[in-house]
Amino acid sequence: MTKREELDLFLERGEDLVNSKYILADVKLASFLKAIALSDTLLALFKNCLTDFDYANAQKKYLVKTPSISHDKGEFILPPNSRELLAFIFSVLVDIDAKRLDLNGFLTKYFFVDGSSSSAYGAFINAMIKPFISAVKVLMESVLEGSLQDPIEALVEEEKRKEKEKQERELSIEKEKAMLAKVYGASLKGIKDLLLKDKQKIKDSKLSKEDKEDYTLIVDMLANVIESEDVDAIYYAYLAYKFLAKSKKFFFRGRVKKISKLLKDVLNGIQGKDGK
Repeated sequence: MTKREELDLFLERGEDLVNSKYILADVKLASFLKAIALSDTLLALFKNCLTDFDYANAQKKYLVKTPSISHDKGEFILPPNSRELLAFIFSVLVDIDAKRLDLNGFLTKYFFVDGSSSSAYGAFINAMIKPFISAVKVLMESVLEGSLQDPIEALVEEEKRKEKEKQERELSIEKEKAMLAKVYGASLKGIKDLLLKDKQKIKDSKLSKEDKEDYTLIVDMLANVIESEDVDAIYYAYLAYKFLAKSKKFFFRGRVKKISKLLKDVLNGIQGKDGK
């Protein structure tokens, strides 16, 4: 199916669900969800919305108790944005379809009107289903018009980003293991930890943007070269850092003394080739 055909089928099944009677709710809901399952674009859209979505926490926010009415009654609060709305309502519908959530009990508790199942079902359709269909329609129309990125492309990009982050994380772990395996590994890690704190302090400071960039560059230069065995490069990077720290004594209080002590151990290890 084309994206337009996927959307048309979704809207058709959605209209059937909206216009259905309570007695046919199970059948119409299953058909509605099947229309989503048949659409690669819609599946990607919901998968994007469900990424990092906390369903348990969302239930506490959007299905709230209303003790002023009755101790066993509650109400549905419409999520404030499309991402939360789609993720939450989709999760609820899947739970109902899978029988993990009893529809009658759910309607009675959160959509009570006058005691009748039909009235509660009507309230459920108006409060949950219609906004859900409308939100999907708006997003899909934007995709078709080209003003919103195709959910499938967005999903692929997100998966690539996560894979890249995973690889970088694993590489970082391996580098740290290799670093600590050196005789002077503890001193090396000590320097890097201190420099990391420097970077955070610079970031959180009220320094100008230009000063932040300059200070960070000097700190990064030492942090990046410290793992090499290029003694000259380490020495020159440390001189730049030392000059900065001494010119801003209040900001880098005590740093030169701490880092120079650790650096001495690192350089001794490199020059003596004990660290290999």
